[in-house]
Amino acid sequence: MTALAIGGVTLLSASPASAQIYESTTEKAKVKNGSQKVYTANIGYNKHAWQECKPGAATMEKVVWNLGKVTRSSARIKSIKVRYYNERDLHVGSAYVFDKNHNTRWAKRNGWYIPKGDENWRTYKINKTVAFSKSKPLQFMLYVDLDGAGDPQWCHPRTKLYFKLKPNR
Repeated sequence: MTALAIGGVTLLSASPASAQIYESTTEKAKVKNGSQKVYTANIGYNKHAWQECKPGAATMEKVVWNLGKVTRSSARIKSIKVRYYNERDLHVGSAYVFDKNHNTRWAKRNGWYIPKGDENWRTYKINKTVAFSKSKPLQFMLYVDLDGAGDPQWCHPRTKLYFKLKPNR
């Protein structure tokens, strides 16, 4: 497996035998009583360079955290807005919010489809206070699978994308 870091985003390239690619970004929330929005970097995967993959074997997502009160030990998550950019239809199998101990605090299961395009926004209402710390961030995880379009499996792997959040102090 090869890793390449570009502007705070880690892109992973795995051998065709690898079934899953884990990718993540970590952002910091200000410790304060009022509301705030925290914007993440884009994460995802791009298999365009692989000869076996047809055009469109790419997906890229980013998140806007809509937060309430943030302390050093927890954050009130009002909602999470996701921008999906995918060159093929995308199946989102599930989405989860995990606390600092990886306990599920919110989940959306049973899957849904995001049509191909560059500006597909979805807002997920969370309304939970979730524990975190500087060393153990909370996480929003999307489990995604790009439409295969007749490509080999490694061109559209089932992928877990992690958006992590921790306090700024």
